[in-house]
Amino acid sequence: MSRTLARVTVSAPASTSNLGPGFDCLGLALDWRNELMLELLDERGPAIIEIEGEGEKTLPRGEANLILRAARLVLPRALPGRLRLSAKNRIPLARGLGSSAAAAVSGLWAGAHLFGTLRLSEDELEALAVGLEGHPDNVAPCVHGGLTASLSGISTRAQRLNLHPSLSAAVCVPAFELETRRARAVLPKKVPLADAVFNASRALLLARALETGRTRGLAELMEDRLHQPYRARLVPGLADALSAAVKAGAAGAALSGSGPSVFAFVEETRAARVGAAMSRAFARRGVRSRWLALAVDRQGVRVER
Repeated sequence: MSRTLARVTVSAPASTSNLGPGFDCLGLALDWRNELMLELLDERGPAIIEIEGEGEKTLPRGEANLILRAARLVLPRALPGRLRLSAKNRIPLARGLGSSAAAAVSGLWAGAHLFGTLRLSEDELEALAVGLEGHPDNVAPCVHGGLTASLSGISTRAQRLNLHPSLSAAVCVPAFELETRRARAVLPKKVPLADAVFNASRALLLARALETGRTRGLAELMEDRLHQPYRARLVPGLADALSAAVKAGAAGAALSGSGPSVFAFVEETRAARVGAAMSRAFARRGVRSRWLALAVDRQGVRVER
């Protein structure tokens, strides 16, 4: 019988990105966590990958697995044993809720903490996660928690922003997947100057409104011209769901990441009404969905022993 030489448990939150006008830069962590246990066993052989929940029938079980690839980036090449990775996935795949970011972050943090001594700084781990997953607007909230702004280019930088404690979330998750690559493909290479100004001005004022909690007019600040109009044809019922959310009492709503999920800022007592309204709007277009009331996650990735 094998013996466990080292073990670490990590959890990482879901995230929503863009928040309407903050295309590829604003992100928010949501209290909906994937859990990972990484062990080093006193035996030889290829890594053992166990997956429960989302993706348990579809995610790869070999070296192509994103969590394992992430962990390998920071683990020693020669290990005195065999890895076992046990993942409990709650975040649905390809729904615009940061499942890939959570996988990359949890794998990196687990690998870095498996032997109890960090081999890299958290800034270096975050940069590796962005390089592996490709989306700093999801990685940043997954790492830091709360509301974040991120910059990508020659170097990656992220900053946590203040978020008023009264704000919570309602999320509606359609019952179909939308790969980020497909959602990116419909975007234009160039946009009109007026559309760029439209988004930039709203993103700046949105960040301030979320800090102060003054949500009157937030729905207007969450409007977008850079990605949602182009992605709408990939998400039947999107416009109806956004409108239904605001009519039901949401402060504002937007496509979550590249979709197809829809995210709304709400006061906690209104989450159920808003979530149900979005789901009914999708149903009228023949799209099945489920909704969730979610708190904002303010911790980010969490390591436990």
